[in-house]
Order: sequence, then C-alpha cells, then structure tokens
Amino acid sequence: MTTHVFTAEDSAGRRCRIQVIRSGDTGMSGGSGPQAPAYVLEDGSQVRRVDNDTFQIIGTGAYITRVPD
Repeated sequence: MTTHVFTAEDSAGRRCRIQVIRSGDTGMSGGSGPQAPAYVLEDGSQVRRVDNDTFQIIGTGAYITRVPD
C-alpha cells in the first residue's frame, strides 16, 4: 500500500490535507487487478474525486479544490 498527501481548500479558504491510499501495490486486490485509490481527509472523512482538482466530502457534500503545497 502506498500513500500520498496533498493540500486542498474549501470556498471559505480553509485548508485541509487529503490522503490518497492506493492498495494495488501490495497485491491485496485479490487478483482482480488494481483498485481505484481511496481519498480520506486528515480527520478521517471520506472524500470522492470529482475531477483532477475537485473533490467532494461525502459526509457534508462540500466541495474542496486541490491547491499547491
């Protein structure tokens, strides 16, 4: 499993960190090929990727945008 962290910002300018978790590197996918990465906020909230720079927090429906670190 590999992880990558990047910064995102909401419409009010608050910044948060999103962790990208990829499990396909360890062979844990059960032989069905690589799985899509999971996105999680630093507080544990699940995040859905909308496009390359936009994400939606599943619990609240709020959108956040990736920003340079």
